[in-house]
Amino acid sequence: MKRRSWIVGGVVLVAVVVFVLFLLRPKGQERPATVVETANKVDAHPRPKDDWQPAAVDMAIYGGGQVRTGAESSARLELLEGIVRLSADTVFTVEESKSRQGTLLTTLSLQEGRLWAHLVPGQSHEFAVETGCAVAAVRDTDFSVKVVSDGETLVSVAEGEVELTAQDQGVTVTAGEQATVETDQPPGEPEPMSDEELILWATEGEMPELAPPMRIHGDVSCRLTGPAGDLAARNPETVFDVTVETGGAETAPREARIAVETPDRGTIVLEPFGDIFGMERRFHGSIRGLPQAGGTYIFTALTADGTPIPGAEAKDVYVGGFEPDPPANVRAEVVEAGILVSWDPSPVIPGGFDPGGSPPRGFYQIEIGGEGGRPFGWSHPGESLTEMSHLIPLRRQDFGPGDRGRALEEMDDGVYTLIVTAFSWAPDGAAAGANECSAYALEEIRVVIRGGQVEVEEP
Repeated sequence: MKRRSWIVGGVVLVAVVVFVLFLLRPKGQERPATVVETANKVDAHPRPKDDWQPAAVDMAIYGGGQVRTGAESSARLELLEGIVRLSADTVFTVEESKSRQGTLLTTLSLQEGRLWAHLVPGQSHEFAVETGCAVAAVRDTDFSVKVVSDGETLVSVAEGEVELTAQDQGVTVTAGEQATVETDQPPGEPEPMSDEELILWATEGEMPELAPPMRIHGDVSCRLTGPAGDLAARNPETVFDVTVETGGAETAPREARIAVETPDRGTIVLEPFGDIFGMERRFHGSIRGLPQAGGTYIFTALTADGTPIPGAEAKDVYVGGFEPDPPANVRAEVVEAGILVSWDPSPVIPGGFDPGGSPPRGFYQIEIGGEGGRPFGWSHPGESLTEMSHLIPLRRQDFGPGDRGRALEEMDDGVYTLIVTAFSWAPDGAAAGANECSAYALEEIRVVIRGGQVEVEEP
């Protein structure tokens, strides 16, 4: 069925015509909304002159009454036309609800925040939402209206069609599209709903079938710092590394987080992490202690408010027993073309660490780090190494296939640390991801750059 929505002049009005499965009241009688669900802090005043009070289930909201939700809160209201759900930090007013000549007339006002409307098909109905920026009219539509702090209004449509008008100009927004209206501006051209919007529809909008295809790769591994010897004396850490793939690219929604459930039922939330290796929407974190050998770690993508994203889950297992020793006798020398780094190889671990083997297992990695992050990195995952050495190039044009980040001449003046790390892999056929454990010595080499001159200070 057709859905239409108009955003007009300086007021946002969402008018929705639906058929309702409820009996109509007598002509002209006011129809209140009813609070049917609250979560956390939700306040209301049922009539214009009432004081604010905690909202309660079955509370009627009459013309001029308001509902507001706090942070990490939500509310659900039932109207004869259907269900309206309010997200966190939302202020909502029932302006009017009545029946006239067999048609339901409902006007709502959204001062700030976001609402989701799921309207019931049935009898004739007109439904309106005002936001102070535009007007929209809809029929039998699942739609959302969002007002941000500067008054900008976002309308998205899951089902139906919306005719959106502002400043005497209109556009048609169809199912699967969104459009934005800025204050005192005509509506922007409709565009396909973003992954962020689709995810919100799947979670807050309670339509999980709209979740975009999303695959996450989660890896749990260990990190050891210090010389070879007793594992407990090498500062063991459990490391979590996650990438998210949506729309064929390694990206993630801007507000997404990753929850990790550990084998002992604990939960850790990972924040977005960007590094020189190009995974700008990578998620990374660590906790003290070795991972639990044989234990399953569950990775779940979350929206900003902590709601799990449908279908976005991965699992990984830490095998244990493949912890490498760090590269020994790491040394560096300034040469004409850059810094030549060399080291003694770490002992081979059959099935888990043998970078020079055929096929190779595990790899070495070089990083130069400083206060501004990691400007240079190099690794040879899966490549056979004939020598335990590598040249960090002075110039970018001399970069090899494993070089990432900036060349030495592109780095700012400062003091940097140079580390060589050994990475072991999980054995073939194991349930674990690729990386099993990393190890490096605490003795860091210092790289000093002043006035374009490069010096190396070994420990």
